[in-house]
Amino acid sequence: MRTLRPGLLVEGSDGPYLKSLVERQLDELVLAGSSQTVDVLRCEVSPVRSNDRPELVLAAAEELAADCDIVFVHGDQDAVEARRKLVAALEQRRAAAPRAGVSVPLVPVLMTESWMLADRKALQSVVGELADYPYPGPSAVEKRVVLKGGKTRLTPKEVWKALLGSDGPEVLHDSAELLVRRTDLAVLAQVPSYRTWCEDTERALRERRFL
Repeated sequence: MRTLRPGLLVEGSDGPYLKSLVERQLDELVLAGSSQTVDVLRCEVSPVRSNDRPELVLAAAEELAADCDIVFVHGDQDAVEARRKLVAALEQRRAAAPRAGVSVPLVPVLMTESWMLADRKALQSVVGELADYPYPGPSAVEKRVVLKGGKTRLTPKEVWKALLGSDGPEVLHDSAELLVRRTDLAVLAQVPSYRTWCEDTERALRERRFL
């Protein structure tokens, strides 16, 4: 049996959700595509935020890569180029340390809340009925939307707060693992940014010969 150890650099308070999602999606990918028996270990989350000073982030990412097979670097839409540059720098340095983990950008369009909102059924099973849920389908979470009776086009984070109230961030943290367990990954795969991340992850798994 081979073990697969993932690592994660996260931008903000989304660590519990993304950590659980990384572990579950990796389990699904190796189960579906690997000819080996692979044990996906718990995801190691760096205490350094991916939007910290570049030199600190690079050092933290290299530390993760020394222990992990794949390192995911999280950032929202406004940080796409910064995260890609970091991944490129890590991959360049990996040429001198080929046993280091492969780095993969993890960039939800707009922000992580868009992925959390994609599966309405799963979300409702965790937080209760959402009568004002504004998205007609999963891919719509990548766009700003107007809530019923409103005029302002809201980001996913603003929609999250509007649906769940002022305790939305606490719900995000406390129910993150449960939401991931109940989310249909086939629904999430209808979100283009999530599908891109899965494709990048599959390439990294092939490079490390897990697939």
